[in-house]
Amino acid sequence: MQKEKTPVGIITSLALVSFLTLLYTATAWCADARALLKESENRHRTKTQQYAGNLAVVNKEGKVRKKGWKSFRQGYAGDAKTLTRFTDPPEVKGVGFLSISRTPGQNADQWLYLPSMKRERRIATQDRDASFVGTDFNYEDMEEFDHEKHKVALQGEQTVDGQPCYVITAIPLESSGKSVYEKRILYLRKDILYLLREDLYLKENKQPSKIFILSDLQHVDGHWVAKKWEMSDLKKGSKTTVILKEIAFDKPQPAGRFTLQNLNREGGD
Repeated sequence: MQKEKTPVGIITSLALVSFLTLLYTATAWCADARALLKESENRHRTKTQQYAGNLAVVNKEGKVRKKGWKSFRQGYAGDAKTLTRFTDPPEVKGVGFLSISRTPGQNADQWLYLPSMKRERRIATQDRDASFVGTDFNYEDMEEFDHEKHKVALQGEQTVDGQPCYVITAIPLESSGKSVYEKRILYLRKDILYLLREDLYLKENKQPSKIFILSDLQHVDGHWVAKKWEMSDLKKGSKTTVILKEIAFDKPQPAGRFTLQNLNREGGD
């Protein structure tokens, strides 16, 4: 008795169904990642934010350097304006930093004010990977993450500090300005859609170059905020820890605060 042959048409149909299923799944995952990040932005967007911060930089030999600063922000993510002013120790007191987001396809405008020079210095694109005032943050790290400037995909789930998180890969779009990083891995807490960790990959590196951890989450003025930040530079073996205090949201900011004229006022507001 001859075996019954499977019709070619059925095989072709099954292959097409499998392909379409895989295509749909991949598309759905990408859409889910974007939807999660949009919902996170909607939940945590504020008109303004301000705080005072104490930071400690610990190098690989264990030497500690401490600084104090205050920061003001208007807008959020892709439309944010930020002014940061160092308050101590004396050698950095009055140093100021202004960052103003630009339209998609362009990097933020950034300037550093040095009291010794009595003027601001524009941060060039090629300097975006330079250390921000001796910390483990670079100038790109001082911008708020904007998911619209990245291709994103949901990779699965993972637990961070005991909290279930969505794991999302974010790859900078070539059309959205130059980035120091080749990709970011984001860990978004599932219940409140708040970022708990970022793994930052420099170009051509298979392992993360830096890890940014946000912890000590508290409810302030009706908004979730991480009061402790830790940026670890795995290559240098150093870590910068920032503790936030005096946090306030949606407090009106003075006219002219986010301008070069104000940045140049030694000591700041």
